[in-house]
Parts: sequence; C-alpha cells; structure tokens
Amino acid sequence: MTDQTQKLEKFKQAVFDEAAEKAEEIIKEAEEKCAQTILQAKAEAEKLVKTSKAKVDKEVREATQRAQSAGRLDSRRVVLTAREEVIGKVFANVREKLAAFRQTADYEALLVKRAKECADAYPDKKGEVRLASADMKYADKLTCGGRFTVCESGNILLGGLMVVYPEDNLAVDCTFDNEYNRQKSGFAGKAGLSLN
Repeated sequence: MTDQTQKLEKFKQAVFDEAAEKAEEIIKEAEEKCAQTILQAKAEAEKLVKTSKAKVDKEVREATQRAQSAGRLDSRRVVLTAREEVIGKVFANVREKLAAFRQTADYEALLVKRAKECADAYPDKKGEVRLASADMKYADKLTCGGRFTVCESGNILLGGLMVVYPEDNLAVDCTFDNEYNRQKSGFAGKAGLSLN
C-alpha cells in the first residue's frame, strides 16, 4: 500500500471507530429507554388486571399488548432517529476532513497518482479526466503527457477524478463522491447501527 492509501485507510478507520463508539452509547441509551417504557407498560397493565373483573381480563391483555407495541415502536423510532443522527454527524465530519485534505499538497499528489494509474491501466487509450471545478487548477498536471484532456464536471463535488475513455464507453471513477456514497450506504451495518 502507498503512504497515501495507508493514510486514507487509517483516516477512514479512525472515523469508523469514533462512529461505532458514539453509536454504541446512543443505542445503549435507546435500549434503556425502551426497557423503561416496556416496564412501565407492564406495570400499568398488571395493576389494571389485579383491579378488574374476569370479564375485563381480555381488554386488559389487549391494552398491555398495545402498550408494549407502542413502547417497542417508540424505542425503534428513538433508535432510528439516533442512528440517523450518528450517520449524519459522521459523514458531515468526513466531508469536512475531505475538504481540508483537498487544500493539501497530498491531494494534488493523489490526483496525479490516480491519473497515472488510469493511464498505466490502459496504455494505448486516450481519455478525458473530469474534475470538480475547484480542482481545475491541477489540470495541467493530469494530462499524462497529452494522453488525457481535462474538463470540469458538475457531478464531482467532494473531489477526486474520473477518467473516461469515450471510444470504449468506459469510465474509471476515482472520485471521493463515489467512495463517500458507497461508504455511507453500507455504514450502518459496518458500524453496528443496523436494526436487525
């Protein structure tokens, strides 16, 4: 692995570790609230059962079930809200760190490296490097000896680059946007935030 890749992996792991820790705290709080809600519902239901007549027993059981279902729904809603908050905070932090990284010399080196890797992967092909508008300042360093033309893409918001080989209908997506979306979509399961 290159230093750049290792740095990115370490950074990504640190973010996942922090998110998992925060998620664990929030989930624990939600589970405690759920347990309290269910205990309260059970206690209320038991009190009603003791004071009511035999003919009311059926109604009491139904009320208990409804109260428990409401408690479970409420706790699930709390967990879902907490999960969305954690994911939102984690990925807002990722966006901030990506924006800061884009201001470093390491970012420019990463762009040059990715363009060269794409050029090396398809040595006989000419292509088009697509960049975010803020990254067009690196355009002259990404032509790989004239093999690539460089243009702006409104679809790239977080950084990175995409190399398109129009003749082969092929695109190599090295954008942060692509990786960000991929990571975000699988984050809940990886960080232990899924409800299953």
